Order: sequence, then C-alpha cells, then structure tokens
Amino acid sequence: MDRNTAKHRSGPVTPAVHQPFTDPSTWYEAVYSSAENDINKVPWARSADYSLLTHWLSEQHQTFANRRALVVGCGLGDHAEMFARLGLQVTAFDIAPRAIDWCRQRFPTSAVAYQVADLFQLPEAWQSAFDLVFDAFTIQSLPPDLHDRAIAAIADTVTKAGTLLIMCHGRESGEPTDGPPWALAHTELDLFLHSGLQEVRFQDQERAGVRRFLVEYRKPQEALESSDSTADDRDARRIRASHR
Repeated sequence: MDRNTAKHRSGPVTPAVHQPFTDPSTWYEAVYSSAENDINKVPWARSADYSLLTHWLSEQHQTFANRRALVVGCGLGDHAEMFARLGLQVTAFDIAPRAIDWCRQRFPTSAVAYQVADLFQLPEAWQSAFDLVFDAFTIQSLPPDLHDRAIAAIADTVTKAGTLLIMCHGRESGEPTDGPPWALAHTELDLFLHSGLQEVRFQDQERAGVRRFLVEYRKPQEALESSDSTADDRDARRIRASHR
C-alpha cells in the first residue's frame, strides 16, 4: 500500500538519506527502497512546494497543450502528473528503478510514460525532442563537479523553439553549500546559456527559510552566434520577481 495520501513534514525520514553519497544511482535507489512505500520518509517528496510551478502553469499551460514534455529526475511522479493533467504528452524518467515502480504504483492509469534512465546516458531519440523540459531539483541532487555535465545533458533534450523550466534551491555566488542537496547559484545556471538557450524569466522566492529559483529558458529557432551575445541578451530580457 502506498501511504502517500497525507503528506506531513515531521517524523523520521528513511535512514538511507544519512548514508555517504557516492554513486547517485545506488544512493537514490536505497532511499526509495528503504522508504517502504511511505512517501513521508522521502524528504524531498514530503516537503514539496508547488507554488512557483503552479503560478507558471496558470500563465503558460495553454501554450503547451498536446506538446511533448520531458520531466527530468521525476522522483515519485507528482510533477509529471501535473503536466499530464494539462494535456501534455509526458515522458518522465528517474535513475532509481524503485522510484519508477513507485510512480506506476501511485498512478496506475496514468498517461505518463515513466522510464528508468540515466541523465548522462539518455536515449538518442530524446535529443532535441521535447517542446517543454522540466527539471525540479535534479541538478542540485548531484555533486557540484557534475553540474556542468547535467546542465549540458538537460539542454540537449530541448527542441528548437522549445522551453526549459528549472526549479532549484538557490544561493548567492560564493556562498558555501553542503549537500546533498547542493544549492545552485544563478551564475551556475548561466551554463545553460553556453548550451544555446536564452533566459526569459528568473524568479527568486524565499519561503520558510528556503530559497528557491524558478528559471525559464527558450532555445532559439536558429543557433545563436555566440554565448557572449546570449549572456548580454539575457541581462536585457531578465524578469525578476522576488517574493522574499
């Protein structure tokens, strides 16, 4: 039985989260497996805050009706199901097989195509294939020395004229971070610009002492001339919305 109907933020999480973080696949599989179908033992699942995403969807969802969407590091499937309910054709993946099994168990009639996949070895058919790509907290779940590879891999899945939406814990550049998770500075996310995307929206929200970023990017129809011009254009177009 899936004990996920009443999320709460108190009580013990699975002891597996306190194990040394070595290999991401092994670590996350241990967390999901040891949770024993109790969503409240998975810390990032029980404390999910959808306010930033909900507001964005209220403005944008009609733009993506019937379009192809990819949810990166889908965890227990809540975000993937949100997109599917809005009429998108959703593919969602996670590196942990137990997470994908749990998604299928939670949503047995779902239209989402749940798959086990490694961000660094994605199917070739996913390259430049999706109109909307969404990542919530996957990059920050990896050690900082893997952030550049993760950003490049995610950017490669966005089709021309497609949209990428990133949600993550935020910090100032130079501010220390000790993870997992490893909160991201806005300057780290600028690596998406070097992958040919343009930033069109940046939101910075702090709630209950947790700082979160929501960043929207678009991939131009034609390749940009240089990453330097991308950064200059980004600064001119940036929309800052602070709720701190």
